[in-house]
Amino acid sequence: MTNFISNFLKVPKRIGEPTYQRDIIGSIEKWDERDIVFARTDLFEYFREDSHTFKEYYQQHPEYLEYDKKVNRRNDLGKSGGIDKPMFEAQFEIADKISPESFVDGEPANEQMVISPERVSEKVKAFARFLGADLVGIGPLRQEWVYSHSARSHGESDNFVPRGTTNDFQHHTNAIAVAVRQDYDLIQSAPDFPVLLATAKGYALSAWISVQLAEYIRMLGYSARASHFHNYRVLTVPVAVDCGLGELSRAGFLLTKEFGLAVRLAIVTTDLPMQIDQPIDIGVQSFCESCKICAQDCPIGAIPMGEKVVSNGVLKWKLDEQKCYRYWGAVGTDCAICMASCPWTKPKNWFHSSISWLASFKGPHQRYLTHADRLMYGNHKTAPRPAFIDPPPNK
Repeated sequence: MTNFISNFLKVPKRIGEPTYQRDIIGSIEKWDERDIVFARTDLFEYFREDSHTFKEYYQQHPEYLEYDKKVNRRNDLGKSGGIDKPMFEAQFEIADKISPESFVDGEPANEQMVISPERVSEKVKAFARFLGADLVGIGPLRQEWVYSHSARSHGESDNFVPRGTTNDFQHHTNAIAVAVRQDYDLIQSAPDFPVLLATAKGYALSAWISVQLAEYIRMLGYSARASHFHNYRVLTVPVAVDCGLGELSRAGFLLTKEFGLAVRLAIVTTDLPMQIDQPIDIGVQSFCESCKICAQDCPIGAIPMGEKVVSNGVLKWKLDEQKCYRYWGAVGTDCAICMASCPWTKPKNWFHSSISWLASFKGPHQRYLTHADRLMYGNHKTAPRPAFIDPPPNK
């Protein structure tokens, strides 16, 4: 009986099209990766203000210059870690080492192995889980989620495509989304230094899984490319939604039934014929409509309290990325308060699985569940650092 209830609670509601589809009210233009805040940060880190690349970009986009100068003078992730900062940096350093093109891409084997789409999908997902994925799904690669141009060339380093390279992924029809759960206890320390260890582990492990998964598919004789960490080619959240891992949330991140917002993503795109998973409806749109906990707890007001707005042809709750990133610079971490405070981000046990199952059904009870969460957990409070991490240097 216990196994029956447990399995019943895990079953998501599979639907014919992703829940964002009903919110598409106009044309969707591809994003240019050069315009995202991290790629603009690369201009300061790698190219410097006197370079042609730097000057050319800000001549074309003067609206970003003042903001970017301010945030890049103060942004030092991990600055409150003291002697423990290398715990964070070591993980990112290793992930960086498997970011070049020679790791994420390559030529497929000359001979293609013939495996049915159903069977190869089973193998791909089982292999991803074996490598450490907590969630994995397969879906179609919609071309609007491919960056129009690449940007993160690490200062035009060898084995990275030059900044501004046009992306053409028409030959890749499918995508595999991999999610790694972030450590629940560490993210409760948000926005303090320990949360960076959870973030770095999520990125590093998902990167490691994706490059091996892509290599495996190439060995089967098909084209495959990993998109992870410092070498993306796609927008990970909408691709993950298409692969059936979760839904887009008020906070702007992927919200999963199993782990809430506390996941990090990597994607493998491929021409391997596979059986795709249907997207899911776990009630996030109606739940986030009434629940504003992440917005209430956001210390900088980056998450909207109001209704959805039109952004690039889609009605959505639009995160203010510039406010969010500015706060990162202030605290020296990637914050993650929204992840920690989300009612769906709770310990994985029978009680919370039952609540997430109930929350996935649209109705007035979703509002009551939000109130119950506040009564039980209260406003987000930064948890103490674990024993293996020293206090901040100034204490």
